[in-house]
This record gives sequence, C-alpha cells and structure tokens, in this order.
Amino acid sequence: MGRDIDEALQLREFSVSDLPAVYNLACSTLSERYDPNLFTTISSSWPEGFIVADSPWGIKAFLLGVMTSQIHSRVLMLAVAPETRRRGIGTMLMGRYLEESRRKGARVLTLEVRKGNHAAMEFYKRFNFEPVDVIEGYYNDGEDAYQMQLFI
Repeated sequence: MGRDIDEALQLREFSVSDLPAVYNLACSTLSERYDPNLFTTISSSWPEGFIVADSPWGIKAFLLGVMTSQIHSRVLMLAVAPETRRRGIGTMLMGRYLEESRRKGARVLTLEVRKGNHAAMEFYKRFNFEPVDVIEGYYNDGEDAYQMQLFI
C-alpha cells in the first residue's frame, strides 16, 4: 500500500453501502460504541457533513458532522485507520468539512476530544480550535472531554 494510497485516495460523501466499513473503522479506532443506525440517520440530515476517505484498499478514514443550528456545525467523529495516520488524511477531511460548513452557513464549529488525547488536541489546534470548556465524565469510561470551538 505505502505511498500509493496517497495518490489513490478520494474524499466523497458517505453512502449507505459504506456502513460496514465505517462502522468497523469506528469500532477499531474510537473507544465509544455506537449504534450502526446512528450513522445513516445522521448522514440523512446533512450528507455533505459525512465525508469518507476511500481508496482501492477500502475506507481509511471518515469525518461525521452535523449542523446543530443555522450557524453551528459540530464534528461528532473523526477516525483514521492506524496504518494511514500522519499522512494528511485527517487534514484533508477537516479541510473539506470546514468548506462544507462554511457553504452551509456555519460560523461556529465545535467538537469534543478526550482530555488525554494529546495528539488529537494538537491536530485540532492546527486548525485554530481552542478549548472552551471541560465536560466532566463525558465518555462512557468516565474520562473528561475538552469542548473545543472554532469561529469561521
């Protein structure tokens, strides 16, 4: 796979046929467990906010977001397969999501990140997200989350 994946990668909207791959990626990279129906339900409300990174080797990353009001967009999940991390795929997904959010009229983006996930915190800070609050016990295992915010 190696470098070839970078050239073969395509960002596109989620399709219902992607559900098994997206669900498996979520389960293998994120510590929370989600009902598979959540993915299709959320994607139907704003399809442009559910972006997958597809390749000949399958879906290697995804970003799922929602519009919670006319001016507020929220990233719910961002997952990248371990073998493709640190290759710019998350950056491409976030860039596309920011574009789609602006196009939809969003002025504020928010997300939650585990307090202990320093790599993710640094990633979001590169996009100028700032921590604005701590949500105690946010995750199922009791870990706190930082709520982060970006004005666009």
